[in-house]
Amino acid sequence: MNFTAEQKSQLAKLMATENLTVQHQKISTARFDPQNRVLYLPIWQNMTGVIYDLLCGHEVGHALYTPASRWHDAVVDKSKPQNYKSFLNVVEDARIEKKVKRKYPGLATAFKLAYQELSVRDFFGIKGRDVNTLPFVDRLNLFSKSQWTATWINFSAQEEVMVKKAQAVETWEDVVKLTDEIYAYSKDEQMRSEEHTSELQS
Repeated sequence: MNFTAEQKSQLAKLMATENLTVQHQKISTARFDPQNRVLYLPIWQNMTGVIYDLLCGHEVGHALYTPASRWHDAVVDKSKPQNYKSFLNVVEDARIEKKVKRKYPGLATAFKLAYQELSVRDFFGIKGRDVNTLPFVDRLNLFSKSQWTATWINFSAQEEVMVKKAQAVETWEDVVKLTDEIYAYSKDEQMRSEEHTSELQS
C-alpha cells in the first residue's frame, strides 16, 4: 500500500468534520456505529488506495448523513420484520453515497473504480450466477453499487419506478418511505416465486 492506515484515519476524520474514532480490525468489510461514532475499517492484505477511499468515503457518508437516533429506532422497531434492516440499508446506502460524492466530488472516480475492482474479486458473491434471477432488492443493491452503470441488470416497469426513486432519495423520510414500498413489493415477489415453484413441482 502506498498509504498508511493513520493517514487514511485522519482523512476520514477530516471528511466527517468530527473527531471520529477509527479502528482497523480483521473484519469482512467496513461499518460505522452511528451512536458511538466509531468507524471500523477492515485489514485486507490486498487493499488498494481506491478501495480504501471507497470504504472511508462510504462510512463517512453514514457519519455525515445517517441520523443515529432514527436509524436505531428503525432497526429495533419490533413492528418491523427482522430482515427489514437489510432493505433499509440498501436504500440508505444509495442516498449517502450520492450525498457524500456531492460533498466531495473527487470520490466519484474512486467509488467507480473500487466497485469495479471489488466486482472482479467477486466481493458480492455472484460469480457464475444469473444476476437477473436475484430478488429485486439484491438487483437494486448491485445496480446502486455499480454507480448505476450495470446496464445488464434488468428491471420490470414497476421496478424501474422504484429504481428511479432510489436514485432520487434525499432525506431520511424518503428512505423509510421507499424502503416500505420495496419491502411490500418484495413480499409479493416472494409469494409469486413460491407459487411458480409450486406449479413447476405439481
